Amino acid sequence: MIPDAEKVLIYARRGSRVLVFDEPDFPEVPLQVPGGTLEHAEIPIEAAKREFHEETGLHLNEGWSALGSIDYSFRKNGALLCHRRHIFTVPIPEDAPENWFHTEEHASDGGGPIRFRLFFLDWKEAAGNIGLGMEMPLSWPALTAFFT
Repeated sequence: MIPDAEKVLIYARRGSRVLVFDEPDFPEVPLQVPGGTLEHAEIPIEAAKREFHEETGLHLNEGWSALGSIDYSFRKNGALLCHRRHIFTVPIPEDAPENWFHTEEHASDGGGPIRFRLFFLDWKEAAGNIGLGMEMPLSWPALTAFFT
């Protein structure tokens, strides 16, 4: 299936934990990792760094690793869609907070600002609690090697 969109997902890590977020104003939205959509002519690593900053407020320029891509298919409003997800990991410095709130001012869907509550979970716990298919890369040996 030809992808409808190109996405990036960022599995930011501190020790054996991964950075996740929820949306306090939308409790029905499942737990996620930072990520988003590539803009026109943008390469995946640039999109990963941009999206990570937009969703967390953190600027991380070093330590990025590209781990591969996966096609994720799902149904939305009766239509079958496919997103090509480019997977990245990056270490979070020790001086970054343990948990914090951040507001993304410009949502990709054109909606208003979105408030995120960011915090760390053990990667195995995250694998059982993240939604929207974002848990799948947490079973990849190339990613789990960073946590063990």
